[in-house]
Amino acid sequence: MLKYELIAERIEELIENGQYEAGDKLPSVEILRSEFNVSKSTIINALKSLEKEGLIYQARGSGIYVRNPKRDGYLNLFTADGFSDDLKGHDVTSKVLKIAEIKPEEHIKTQLKLQDNETVYYVERIRYVDGKVFCIETSYFSKNVVLYMNEEIANGSIFDYVENNLKVKVGFTDIYFKIDKLSASDAGHLQLNEGDPSLEYEQIFYTSTGIPFDYSKIIFHYENSRFYIPSVK
Repeated sequence: MLKYELIAERIEELIENGQYEAGDKLPSVEILRSEFNVSKSTIINALKSLEKEGLIYQARGSGIYVRNPKRDGYLNLFTADGFSDDLKGHDVTSKVLKIAEIKPEEHIKTQLKLQDNETVYYVERIRYVDGKVFCIETSYFSKNVVLYMNEEIANGSIFDYVENNLKVKVGFTDIYFKIDKLSASDAGHLQLNEGDPSLEYEQIFYTSTGIPFDYSKIIFHYENSRFYIPSVK
């Protein structure tokens, strides 16, 4: 874990433990820099991370303030974390439907910036939160970054594997939303009815150096999934 991440984690702990509550003003950047004995840029990066997670709000010329806590069970769409990281305190599990090494179609190859002869790892799985169907997810992983994939990895948190085992730093993500109706196949996986409403999104994950490595299509269970967007002005 990088230094700024450790500091962000420590400040988050202070907020969760009630030392700082919603509406409270945090110490200034200079005071935090002195308290943690790090550079100003490290504190700024830590605060950016906390702001993206919706924990604080930085008002230029006024200070740094604690936001209201995110409602439990809501998925933050502004982070590039996996479900397991964002839904802490909940039991996030997976059922792998298919895993294979395939040659991707043109659209996926373009999104992942692959050459014509390159293959990807294809993973199709159902995700559950506290035993309830949360979504069906089909993912294509670039082998340039995700060097190996098997069912054991896919059954757990792929992001933990990428960051902790492969030592790849996940940087940012692009998400494209669409409201649609479920097909018969997707409805069966989600334990819903054909034609029921669905929230679908395409998501491309990048490393911290801007390399796309995961292209996913996710269809959420409209009754069991909830979302949170910590917007800033």
